[in-house]
Order: sequence, then C-alpha cells, then structure tokens
Amino acid sequence: MRDPNIPNPHLLKQVHLEQMQQAAQRILDYTAGMEFAEFAADGRTQDAVRYNLHQLGVIAATLHKSVREELTELDWRSILDLPDTVSRLHFGIQDEILWDLIQRTLPYWLVVLEETLEPPLEP
Repeated sequence: MRDPNIPNPHLLKQVHLEQMQQAAQRILDYTAGMEFAEFAADGRTQDAVRYNLHQLGVIAATLHKSVREELTELDWRSILDLPDTVSRLHFGIQDEILWDLIQRTLPYWLVVLEETLEPPLEP
C-alpha cells in the first residue's frame, strides 16, 4: 500500500506537465501578433517571457527522470537549462535568442505537451 503522505506520482506528473503547458502558452499569448522590433522594445513582455521560461525549466526539473524519458520529443537538456540560460542572457543579445525560442521552439514544445495531456481516445 502506498503511503498516504506521499503524493500520487501520476497526479504530480499531470500537474507539472499542465504547469509547463501554461507557462509556454502564456509566453505565446504575451507575444502573439508582435514583430521582433516590438518585442525588442517591450521590456515588460521580455520580463514576462523570461519569468515563464524560468518557471518552465524549474517545473521540468521537478519531474521524475522516468517522465522525461517517456517524452523523448522534448529537448529536456535545453528545458532544464532554461533558468540558467535566461539569467545569463545579456541585454541586446537576449532579444534575438528569446525571439528565436518563442518563434521556433516553444510552439513545438507546446504541441508535445498538449498531446501528452490529451486523454486517450476510447475504442
């Protein structure tokens, strides 16, 4: 019998993946319809993006290694490195790096997370 004081790992997996999905979606929502020049000039949006990228990495680090091994579609090393990457980016250089991540990588990560969280179809 499982110790009632230990949270159900399946529920934790679900919660953490949902939190990762929410962080990724927030970033895409914050930057929807923006061009690079607008993003580069908008410090508030950059701060919000950096915060959510940091959160995405921190949440990923709480997932059990076996969960990360199940989802091979995601580049876990890059996700786990997000908190360090975001904190070390220098102003100016960061704009292009963040924009590239938002435009190219994040939408793919979001699709993988959404597909993982979808309930299986019943036969």
